[in-house]
Amino acid sequence: MLSSPGSGITKWRDLVMNLVSKEIKIRYMGATLGFVWSLGNPLIATLTYYLVFTYILPSSQDRFALHLVTGVVHWMLLAQILSQSGEWLINNSNLIRKLRFPRILLPMAGALSIIVFWVGAMIVYAAFFALLGGVATKAMLFYPIVLISFMALIIGAGLALSVIQITIRDAKHMVDILVPLLFWLTPIVWVTSSLPADIAKIAAFNPMALYFNSFNDILHDGVIPGTGTLILCVVLGATSLLAGLVIFKRADRMVEYL
Repeated sequence: MLSSPGSGITKWRDLVMNLVSKEIKIRYMGATLGFVWSLGNPLIATLTYYLVFTYILPSSQDRFALHLVTGVVHWMLLAQILSQSGEWLINNSNLIRKLRFPRILLPMAGALSIIVFWVGAMIVYAAFFALLGGVATKAMLFYPIVLISFMALIIGAGLALSVIQITIRDAKHMVDILVPLLFWLTPIVWVTSSLPADIAKIAAFNPMALYFNSFNDILHDGVIPGTGTLILCVVLGATSLLAGLVIFKRADRMVEYL
């Protein structure tokens, strides 16, 4: 049976840390530089975007390389959580059968593992922020609000997907198709202000646009998002996380399918 998400989590923290540690070790097993390799991909991507859109194909958009890298680095977090969430329960089926513990620890460990690697990307982003044209402003004080809400949104979706994957084994493949499509519908390689009015209205229905425009406002433009925007970010994130937890809590009826 599925234990309550809030019960006994503290005493199981060693299990969570071991699961996170295992994921990191497996990913870099045999690699001499280990975790340092996690910095390689964002480093090369950042330098490539900077060189291409600054010197080779300069964009008319103000500091377009910064806009693009800001979007891509946050998209990495979304894409990895959504694509890997389907495996949070499936890949730990043996552990679920052998040990009684709060099942919520598995997605918690999975999300933490992804966040650990993502922090490496953010370190690279911070190191090149000034080179890309970024300027530290008071607007950055509001960045944690948007980021935490964004994490809540995608982790909530991940919790739901981890349960759906148990009975619908094609779910992960569907996600792998839809996530790249969603990328092009999100203001990362394009800027919302540059869209025709009619198309901009349609693009606004993408909830990801709310967060990525807010990231761009704070980190690119140095502007504090409107109060309504911040509230909506928090509400959407909290709603998604709550819905994900509710769906996950009922997953005890589905564990037999693992």
